Amino acid sequence: MYYDLALYGHLTVDHIFHDFEESVTLGAMANVWNALVTIDSNLSIKLNPVAIGTALILVNKEKGFRVGKGNLNLKTTKPSVSNAKWHHVMYLNQLQDASFINEIKDGIVSADVTAGVMDIEPYLSKIDYLFISDEDLFMDINELGKKVKGHVILHYPTGSYVTDGENSFECKTSLIEDIDVLGAGDMFAGSFMLRSLTSLDPLEKIVNYAHKTTAKLLLEKNGIKNED
Repeated sequence: MYYDLALYGHLTVDHIFHDFEESVTLGAMANVWNALVTIDSNLSIKLNPVAIGTALILVNKEKGFRVGKGNLNLKTTKPSVSNAKWHHVMYLNQLQDASFINEIKDGIVSADVTAGVMDIEPYLSKIDYLFISDEDLFMDINELGKKVKGHVILHYPTGSYVTDGENSFECKTSLIEDIDVLGAGDMFAGSFMLRSLTSLDPLEKIVNYAHKTTAKLLLEKNGIKNED
């Protein structure tokens, strides 16, 4: 079967604390999958967990941030590479073995990273789009752009910076205050991938769409009516 998207990487059980209230849900790969099917339920998506783990996450709505710790690699395996238009690798820097990326022969390849050691250089030349948050940036963004196959997309609460190491642009958005931002980066990546697959829009317009859609999904998640 030929899929629209194939997701690889971490699937986690997240213990989330808002103040002293705990909730338990699936995270990492599940966040991207949920964003994708919320936007378009007709997508064909292949889930290829490479690692199963757990995380403890504290969310501060008032300050609009989250922090967490976890064991992301309780169980690991080497996945079978699927045939897909787009391949997305979750938490590239935390994978114990990312060599399966070298087996991907078709479609677009994207990846994201999370906190930790950034031993990912052997795979950067395979990555068309590398998503990274400002808190996880580990080197000069433009130098990083030169190492990837395509573009680095640095995202932060008020926008993003996109570069291929030579050409760059910035997208600015309004800060949404007093909401649970958990999963925002995954929503952004999912929105970006979907728009890229379904439109011929230029990159800057796709990034703007991803920001707008992420804001809409966050507001809906927090039970806030979207006035736009």
